[in-house]
Amino acid sequence: MELQNFNLNPNLGELLANYCLINYEENAIIDDEHLIMEYRLLERNNELHLLFEAERLDNYLKDGIEFRR
Repeated sequence: MELQNFNLNPNLGELLANYCLINYEENAIIDDEHLIMEYRLLERNNELHLLFEAERLDNYLKDGIEFRR
């Protein structure tokens, strides 16, 4: 199944947007088309785990709580 939009999974779109904002800062383009391209790049490079690492960093910065494994 190929990702075409975020209608069925808006959380994935949010994860990708946060990832792009963290990694590309002011150069981030977070429209659906570019987020899908970023997803495909991460998937192709077997780096989807980076979405969750970015979420963890974002939560830490928002809450100031260190997450332990």
